[in-house]
Amino acid sequence: MPKFTDARYEENLPGAALTPEQVEFGAAMERYMRLRNRPFPTWHEVLEVLLALGYRRVVTTPKEPRPPSE
Repeated sequence: MPKFTDARYEENLPGAALTPEQVEFGAAMERYMRLRNRPFPTWHEVLEVLLALGYRRVVTTPKEPRPPSE
């Protein structure tokens, strides 16, 4: 199998450059699918990969409701 490179996920569209985080996620998903022979992972598996990368949900406090505009 060819070695993973950033170019694998690049598109030839203006503004389609991927961030380092997007490339890292793509590589992690590719590795997960290859190691587990899963061509179509479930959303549970995608969440598992995200959590393994260190992503956590941040709880924010709700904002004050805005008064109706006049």
